[in-house]
Amino acid sequence: MATIRDVARRAGVSPATVSYVLNNSGPVRPETRERVLRAIAELGYHPHAGARQLKRRRSDTVGLILPTGERRLSDPFFLELIHALGDACADHQLDLLIATCRDPAADLRLIDRLYKGRRVDGFLLIDLQRRDPRIPHLQAAGIPFVAFGRIEGNGEFPWVDVDGEAGIREAVAYLVERGHRRIAYLSPPLSFTFAHHRLEGYRKGLAEAGLPLEEALIRIARPTMEAGYEAARALLVEGVPFTALIAATDLMALGAMRALHEAGRIPGQDVAVIGFDDIPMAAQTHPPLTTLRQPMDQIGQALIRTWLAAVRGETPPPTLIQPVLIRRESA
Repeated sequence: MATIRDVARRAGVSPATVSYVLNNSGPVRPETRERVLRAIAELGYHPHAGARQLKRRRSDTVGLILPTGERRLSDPFFLELIHALGDACADHQLDLLIATCRDPAADLRLIDRLYKGRRVDGFLLIDLQRRDPRIPHLQAAGIPFVAFGRIEGNGEFPWVDVDGEAGIREAVAYLVERGHRRIAYLSPPLSFTFAHHRLEGYRKGLAEAGLPLEEALIRIARPTMEAGYEAARALLVEGVPFTALIAATDLMALGAMRALHEAGRIPGQDVAVIGFDDIPMAAQTHPPLTTLRQPMDQIGQALIRTWLAAVRGETPPPTLIQPVLIRRESA
């Protein structure tokens, strides 16, 4: 069985340099790194995970706590996010530990138990609230973490986010260019930071187009297909006129399309519909849904890179990723 010294001899470097490459922990020239990796592959060298972890007092495990509330475990967006995180972890020889928590108040106890038990080296936070108690708790305890999202005022902590405000502004401009002037908007509860940013994008998009903001066109609902259906149905029953609709999530948009079909109004012909996420089923609906794609692979890689920097004690800069408007037949 090959050892780290065998790899060092084959690559013509010191064992310390091989260790730097394996742990991604020191300055190594690109050509030297390539030589070491080639030697590792040629010799079939596999570092002993337990020994490495014991030496560094690390578990090489990323902690992700999923709320088991009304949409998360069944929401295709979160399944895509977990898939992207799993791929990114594999690229860095990390494990992903997924824990579930029904009670948000129990999140903090679960965080402490997993970290103090050395089950994880740090956490990924999702579903951020505008005032999220997990942030000050982790900061006070000195626990490394990265957030997928922001809080009110952004805050000084490592985060990666998708620019929901810019995305919805683009969606509004896209609809205005096609002659729409009465654009309805379905939003999740504004306690979620992403919902707040996306609603701001709707407001700013209307202002940039010189259109008035009409509260009757805005509906706040749970971020589910059923809630999107009920919100759109209420607009139709109340007789609120609109020729286009933007939903802050694809699931809400799909529910709205169902309500339109039932009312005899054809999405993409009578009413333009745009969603946000680009979940797999968005391309399979009737008609296929125009939506703002969250680039999941890019998000997963950015989150894990930022997490690794936080675990190393660095202060990684925030990352704001732009969504991509995917034009299909619904708008």
